[in-house]
Amino acid sequence: AAVTLRRALEDSRNLATAQLMANGIESSPEQGLDKVCELAVEAKLYKECNRFYPFILGAQPLRPIDLAAFYAAIANEGARPRPHVIEAVEQNGRQIYKADNNAVDWIGSVDRAAFFQLRSMLQGVLARGTARSVRHLSAYAAGKTGTTDSELDAWFAGFTNDVTVVLWVGYDNAEGRRTLGGGQTGARVALPMFEPILEAVWKLHAPKVALTGPSKDAARELVAVNADPYTGDVSQHGERTGTVEYLRRDK
Repeated sequence: AAVTLRRALEDSRNLATAQLMANGIESSPEQGLDKVCELAVEAKLYKECNRFYPFILGAQPLRPIDLAAFYAAIANEGARPRPHVIEAVEQNGRQIYKADNNAVDWIGSVDRAAFFQLRSMLQGVLARGTARSVRHLSAYAAGKTGTTDSELDAWFAGFTNDVTVVLWVGYDNAEGRRTLGGGQTGARVALPMFEPILEAVWKLHAPKVALTGPSKDAARELVAVNADPYTGDVSQHGERTGTVEYLRRDK
């Protein structure tokens, strides 16, 4: 059965992701995999790509800090912040080093409109998808759950206008691989930590505000329409049918 890209992402339907790489990115699966690998390296998710097909479903290990930087780039329409551990260094009360919190690297092979479309779909993960247990946050945040085979690793990566949070749950010190247990998915064990963190952020760091719309650069390439979030059908009469979908102006 056909499924929209939005619904596939919202519900973590991995078969749709595999089919997209096989038939929808380049003229062959091999070229599609090359394209995905190139983007992953450009986005600094990895220093190099292990070029085998399960890579597109997350089979290659990565660091939470790199995943957080990439999700921040989605929130920023392609501007990836440079992660750092040391914020500042002082000596005898004099600051001798301060990290540049405004330094970013643009992921230039993907335009801002595409990043905004992805951000919009990630809001749907909270509104209707695997993270719908926090659907009341979907106006303010977006994100994605993740679970590896046999519940070995459970993830949630999410962001607001101001912060990006990546949560991982697993047995990092176990001998060999150790399961979290049947049914212990990202939505069940990682996602519940997200809301308390946001509440602290809104209280101490930044105000609670709705996610912003597309930038001027992205908006020039997009048309906002009312659409059915489950079928993708666009309303012909202008009535609201569930969600605002952002479609490309090109063919």
